[in-house]
Amino acid sequence: MNQETREELKAELLLELSKEIKQQVEDEVEEEIEEEIDKRSKYQNAVNRFKVNFIAIAATIMALGQFSEAVTLIEDGVDSLRSRFTNTVEYELIADIHVNNTEAYIESLLGEPQVSKSISEGVEAKYFHQDKFLATVFISDARVVAYTIIPLIPDFTPTLIDVEGKVWSLQEATYAEFPSNPKMYMVDHSKTTSYYLESLDSGRAGLFVQDYLGNISLDDAPSTNLLVELYNNEVNGSDEEILASQNRYRESAMPNLFGMGTLGLEDIQKSILTGAEFASYFGD
Repeated sequence: MNQETREELKAELLLELSKEIKQQVEDEVEEEIEEEIDKRSKYQNAVNRFKVNFIAIAATIMALGQFSEAVTLIEDGVDSLRSRFTNTVEYELIADIHVNNTEAYIESLLGEPQVSKSISEGVEAKYFHQDKFLATVFISDARVVAYTIIPLIPDFTPTLIDVEGKVWSLQEATYAEFPSNPKMYMVDHSKTTSYYLESLDSGRAGLFVQDYLGNISLDDAPSTNLLVELYNNEVNGSDEEILASQNRYRESAMPNLFGMGTLGLEDIQKSILTGAEFASYFGD
C-alpha cells in the first residue's frame, strides 16, 4: 500500500470516527440538557460551540494516535457543559462524599482545600470552595469524621433523602419534613453571626453517625423573625416559649446546610464562618 493510499484511508477513518463521536456528544449533551432545563434557547449557542471546538480538537488528537486522550477530552467537555447549565455534576460529586473516606480520596474529588482550621485536638476542618457550594470536611487521622455542605446559589437543591418515593431536598424542604427528630440544637443571633444548627439521629448510616441541619448566613442577608424570636426566647424565655418558637421555626424554615458525621454539634458550630471570614478567605 503506497503512502497516498494510506493517507486517504487514514483521512476516511478519522472522518468516520469524528462523525461517531459527534453523534455521541450530541446525544449525551441533548439528553442531559433536556432533563434539567426547559428553555433550550439559553444554551443552544454554547452547545453548538462545544460541538465544533471539541470535535476539532478530538479529531486532531486521534490523528496523533491518542484515542484514549480524545475520549477523556470529550467526557470532560460534556461534564463542563452539564455543570454550566445544570447542577447534576455537583450533585453527583456530593453523593460521593462519605464519613470514613480518606483525606486523599476527598482531595481527588474536590481538589486541595483553600482554607483549614483547627476545631479541636486531632480534628481539622478543611474548606473546599466550589462555584456552587462550600464543603467543610472534618479530618482526623487522615479520614473524614464529618462534613457539611452549604449551597452558594439559590437553585442548588440536592436531594439528600429518597425513601419510598418521599424526597427531601436541601433549600426546598423544611426541618419538620426531615424524617428524623432533633437531638440537640444551637442558635445565635448577633452582629457578626446568625445561625441555627441541629443534630439528628441517622438510621441510614450507622449507630454513631448523626445528621446535621442548619441555616447559615454567609452574607449580610437579614435573619428571619422566627430565628430572632427563637434566640430571644433561648436567652430570656421559659421552656414552653422556647419549645413553641423552635417548633414554629422548624415548620417554616428551609435549611441551607446539611451534613453527616460522628462529631458533636459543638464542633460543627466551631466551623461556621462569619460573613467577613467567608469574604476574606474566598473573595466573595
